[in-house]
Amino acid sequence: MKSTVLSETKTYRAGIIYALCMSGILVFCLVAGCTNSVSTSPDTGNLTGVPANDVIIPVDSPSSLMYTSNMQKGGVPGSSLIYEGLVIKDRNGIFDPALAQRWSVSPDAKTWTFDLVQNATWSDGVPFTCNEVKFTNDYMKANNLTMGYVLSDVQSVECPDNYTAVFNLKTPYSAFLDQISRTPGITISPAHIWQNISDPQHYKDNQMIGTGPFVFAQAAPGYYQFSTNENYHGRVPTIPGVVLKVITNADSQVLALKNGEIDVVSGLTPAVAQSLSGNANISIYSINDTGACEVAFNMAQYPANISAFRHAMSHAIDRDTISSLFGTGRPTETTFLIPDLAGDYVNPADVGMYNYNLTEAQELLAQAGFVRNANGVLIGPDGNPVTITIPLGTKGADVNDKIIAVLKNDWAQLGISVSTLNYQDATQYRNAVNANPVFIDSFPVLLHDDPDALGNFAVTPLQETNYYNYNDPEYNRLVARVKNTTDPVEVKEMTYQLQDLLAQDIPTVPVATTDTLVAYRSDRFVGWDIGPGYHSTMDPRVLENLTPVQQT
Repeated sequence: MKSTVLSETKTYRAGIIYALCMSGILVFCLVAGCTNSVSTSPDTGNLTGVPANDVIIPVDSPSSLMYTSNMQKGGVPGSSLIYEGLVIKDRNGIFDPALAQRWSVSPDAKTWTFDLVQNATWSDGVPFTCNEVKFTNDYMKANNLTMGYVLSDVQSVECPDNYTAVFNLKTPYSAFLDQISRTPGITISPAHIWQNISDPQHYKDNQMIGTGPFVFAQAAPGYYQFSTNENYHGRVPTIPGVVLKVITNADSQVLALKNGEIDVVSGLTPAVAQSLSGNANISIYSINDTGACEVAFNMAQYPANISAFRHAMSHAIDRDTISSLFGTGRPTETTFLIPDLAGDYVNPADVGMYNYNLTEAQELLAQAGFVRNANGVLIGPDGNPVTITIPLGTKGADVNDKIIAVLKNDWAQLGISVSTLNYQDATQYRNAVNANPVFIDSFPVLLHDDPDALGNFAVTPLQETNYYNYNDPEYNRLVARVKNTTDPVEVKEMTYQLQDLLAQDIPTVPVATTDTLVAYRSDRFVGWDIGPGYHSTMDPRVLENLTPVQQT
């Protein structure tokens, strides 16, 4: 049986990779064409007076141009052009100053003190002070605004003086900096603007007053322009501004880049990146480990509520083949944390334990009372054929399709039938996830990068359930201790214990990380690729690093 299973798997892997390569050739022919690009004028639509050296960046939908209310939608401080938070966390786990230049925490992790920058002003000239920090917390909660939950651990904010903000937390929280700086994070809002808004739930902010390196300049259908904030308290960008342009189709974005209408495109497929790599005016770089995906179990649903079933299926997920189909990224061999991001917080004892081995999966299933009938169908302990329906939402469709293709082939060899159901409505999708034993999920990697990320599997007073319906008392206790501990040695020790429990209980099987491939007009700007700590072409720190070519 072993040789047959492995032979069939090897043949399948070769076939599906060949199909991917052929589809890549088709994309190459459709997008690349047979000619070199011709540099033309950047496209700024009906915007007026746009400087020639404004950077033109495409977005895929009108809603991506700008939130109608920063108070309602918020956004990661590290990805906002206009608004800032107190700190920014980069992908290396380092917290960089933003509106706070320094910070400290009390031994019990309940009091966080931030020394604020003293030279920041709002884009309308009003000085920034601690008052805005306190106001943001108080106003969001008083008006029950969506982003207020980011500050749910905060009991109060005090301002001993104009440039000191003291956060008093309800309970100890050693990862509070994470909470306010990573997805979704929190940005500080101007009190002198919002204090006069009586209905923030429905208010559309047309002023967009912030403290960041760019200020709102003008808008036209399908375009937004932001000018450099010459009074910015930090590093003032060299470029005069940024224009966001709506281009909904990925192929159209690539053609616009080739025609010189825009300056950068991210999220390229490997085939398209390869097609652009020979162009003299276009350069390619990769931002590693920007996404992560997992095959997860709903432990409240049969047969995923059987520990032995989860253990068996952890050996029936071919990460190498799936990762090769993605074309970028790497297989993930940990229980949840990403090694390149979490570093030595990853427990080495648990790395590689979910090895791909269909024979081992078959043996574990048999030991747990799952048997094959005469037709090769796997019959479960309940006496019925094992069938798995995997719900799929609108997020990560391309990634999901590749994972499903591999799972269907491998799990069929175990006698398990796999089908999918697609949902356009987010609520219906979430209900389907709760009603089925297996689901596929994609996460931003910043939710896989440190001990606090392991709280995703906990049940706490503020998190009464989790996606996996995993509820282990020892795990919950350790998560609470990590949250309450500031000693890094103790935190690391408990993080290892948490990963041991995940390895034992297997609520999820991480599959792979994915990279983001970026192409940019090298005849227009240099400075896009500034290292692994910056994950977005719209990161202000990336834009601050750009220099027009004629100035180099």
